[in-house]
Amino acid sequence: MRDRLTAAGAEERRRLLLTGATVLTMDPAVEDLPRGDLLIEGEQIAAVGPDLASEVDDGAVLRVDMSGSIVIPGFVDTHRHCWQNQFRRQMSDARIEEYMVDAHEVLAPAYLPEDVYAGCLLSAWGAIDSGVTCLLDFMHNARSLAHSEAAVEAFAEVGIRGVHGAGPPSKGEWDERWLENVATLRETRFGADDGLLTLRLAPFGYPDIDQPAKTLSPRLLEYARELGLGIVVDAVLGPRAGELVAELGEQGLLGPDLTLIHCTEVGAAAWDAIAASDTRVALCPTSDSQLGIHDAVPPLQEALDRGILPGLSVDVECSLSTDFFAQMQAILTIQRMLAFGRLAGGEAGAPEPVRVRQVLEMATVGGARCNGVEDRAGTLTPGKQADLIAIGAEDVNTMPLNNAAATVVLGADSRNVNAVFVAGRPLKWGAELLGCDLEALRAKVTASRDAVRERSGHGDPDVCA
Repeated sequence: MRDRLTAAGAEERRRLLLTGATVLTMDPAVEDLPRGDLLIEGEQIAAVGPDLASEVDDGAVLRVDMSGSIVIPGFVDTHRHCWQNQFRRQMSDARIEEYMVDAHEVLAPAYLPEDVYAGCLLSAWGAIDSGVTCLLDFMHNARSLAHSEAAVEAFAEVGIRGVHGAGPPSKGEWDERWLENVATLRETRFGADDGLLTLRLAPFGYPDIDQPAKTLSPRLLEYARELGLGIVVDAVLGPRAGELVAELGEQGLLGPDLTLIHCTEVGAAAWDAIAASDTRVALCPTSDSQLGIHDAVPPLQEALDRGILPGLSVDVECSLSTDFFAQMQAILTIQRMLAFGRLAGGEAGAPEPVRVRQVLEMATVGGARCNGVEDRAGTLTPGKQADLIAIGAEDVNTMPLNNAAATVVLGADSRNVNAVFVAGRPLKWGAELLGCDLEALRAKVTASRDAVRERSGHGDPDVCA
C-alpha cells in the first residue's frame, strides 16, 4: 500500500477513498461517523460519509482500508522555535531565565543559515511524525535574510503546511534589517497566501525586554497590515504586556489577524480586549509550567471564561517534548486540577472541568484559527485541503475503542499516528516517514549541533547527568 500511495501522490488529480474508519470531522455541520469513509481528490477533501463506495465505484479511485483507525484533522501547532532543535532536551531542567541565557545569548549567535536549515528540517519531520500537519515556526534567530530563507527551505522540502513567523533575534549581532527582510520575503517567497507556506510578522510582546523596536506596537501592526500579513506575537507575559494589549484594544488595533502567545498573567483588561476583538490566543501548556514562566499556569480558564477557543503549541523542544499529544494531556490535566480544586473549596461559580473533546478542538480548530488557515485546515470539511491523520485504535495502548476523542487525547502518542496527509499528499504511512532519509537527517543535525557548540564555546554536556 505504501508504494501505491506514493505513486498515487504523483497524480495531480489522484483520488483516494479512505474506508471503514471512525471519523471525527471537528465540524459541527459534518457528521462524526463511528464507521465511515472519506474521499480525497487531489489536494482536497471531496466527501465524508458512512458509505461512499457506491458513489465512486468507477475503478479510478484507490481504496485504502482504514479499519481500526480514528481519522481526524491534522493537529495544528501554533508556535515552535524550530531553529534550536539540534539541542533537544539539553535544557530540560532549566528555568526560563537559564533557557534565555543558554539558547539566546550563547548558542543563537553562533548559528549559520545551514544550522537553521538543519534545526527546521528536524522540527518539521518531528511534527509530521506526531500528527502535526500545520506548524508555525516563530523564527527569532533571523540574523540575516539567508537565515530566514533557510528556515523556509526546510519546511518546503518536507511538505508540511507551515507558517513562517519572521521575527528578530533577541540577543547578539545581526544585520538589523528585520523589516526590510520581511518585505523581501513577502515579495520573493510569499507572494500568495493560499499555498502550503505562509508568512507572518513576528514581534515580541514583552515590554520588559526594553527593546521597543522589536516589541508589538501600532507601528508594527500597521507595517504588517500594509504588507497584507498576519501578526503573531510571542512572550505576551505579565502586567506590562497586559497593559499594552489593553491599550491596543482601546485604539481598535487588535483583531483576528493577530495571535498572542502565552498571555500569562496579563490581567482581566487584556483578556476582555482580546475577547472583544476576536484576537487569537496560542497557549503553551508545558513551557509555562515546566520553565516557570510567570505564575507557571497556562491561562486556559481566562480564555474559556470569555468564550475564546485557544490553540496549543510545543514551544521549545530544547526543554520539552516533541510529541504534540503531551500538550493536549497537559492542558487537560492542569485545567481539571484547578477546576476541581475550586469546586472542592466551595467556590460559587467555580468552572466546569474541561472535556477531552474541547481539548481536541483546541488542537485542531483552535490552532487553525491561530495560524490563519481555518479556511483550508482544522476540520474535515469537504472543500478544505486534505490535512488529516489516522490514529491506530487497536494498538496495545489504545484498544479497545470506547471513546474516539479520549483515545486521541489521552490514550495515544506519536507511535499510534499511522498516517499523515498534508494537502492530500501522504507524508507518513505506518511507522515510516515518507521522503525522510533518517540517516542523512541524523548526520546533518548532529554535525550542525557539534559545529554550533564549537563556535559558541558551549562545550559538550554530560549526557548522563
